[in-house]
Amino acid sequence: MAIRKVPEPSYDKDVKKIAKLYTQARSAIILELLALVESNGETIKINQQASMLRQIDFILSQLNTEVQATIEEGILSSFKEGQAALAYQVGDFKSMEDATKGVAFSQLSRSTIDAILADTMEDLLSATQLTSKRTKQIVRRVVSEKMKMDMAQARGRRTMSKNIIQELTKQGLTKSVKEKGFVGIIDRKGRKWELNRYVDLVVRSKYKQARVEAMRTEAIERDIDLAVISSHGAKDACRNYEGMVISINGTTAGYPTYEELRASNKIFHPNCKHTIYAIRSVDLLSDKEQQINAEKREKYNKN
Repeated sequence: MAIRKVPEPSYDKDVKKIAKLYTQARSAIILELLALVESNGETIKINQQASMLRQIDFILSQLNTEVQATIEEGILSSFKEGQAALAYQVGDFKSMEDATKGVAFSQLSRSTIDAILADTMEDLLSATQLTSKRTKQIVRRVVSEKMKMDMAQARGRRTMSKNIIQELTKQGLTKSVKEKGFVGIIDRKGRKWELNRYVDLVVRSKYKQARVEAMRTEAIERDIDLAVISSHGAKDACRNYEGMVISINGTTAGYPTYEELRASNKIFHPNCKHTIYAIRSVDLLSDKEQQINAEKREKYNKN
């Protein structure tokens, strides 16, 4: 039986949906800030700052709730698709549709999903907490500058720092919130990851992880351990592994394991497009596929 290759599904729909939620939250915060500084000549009061800070907490809390609902549904869907993919690949079902209906959802499956979901939300919540902290810093600074400007104008001073005036405009506030507030993480090299970019990376990585872990879980339950790494004509280090047979869960001696390769960061890294196709035996591969596997294994063992 030839390898049944089930392509990895696209996660674009959920990534775009979640990115939109973050964009909407950012826009809502900017509107609140604008309402705060465009007070039609009224002097800004310190209690307005406190109200604004509470509103930021509310907006971001609502964001987390909506994101979690989408993430839970998406990870569950990715997991079920992974289960079905493995069952179909090894020939236990005639079609992916039959496999999707036929796979069971065990206690091991539930605990695996719970772990991935908790890990995903921890990553996203830590990013949101950083965003909350930095956005509140912007609010405090904006309120302080607005109060200074109001006081100066009340005393008859009409000239203010150009930088302060610029920051209190819609364009200035938008720039500040986007570049200084909505930061997902600051990595070890001190680089700021814009929140939407960070969320994109996290969501794609975790959905992919859910699918692979589903295949590994299903492999245990179906007594399967071998798989072939997909081929896409990669130009980076991944090319050295395309077509190679590996051990899914490390129960077959003499084969590189999925975890071993993933830990190397040379394949199965974040944003990696490679997946695995489960097989019952290497003997089921064509002569060409066996030759490719032998060449890749020989090169791997030399390194």
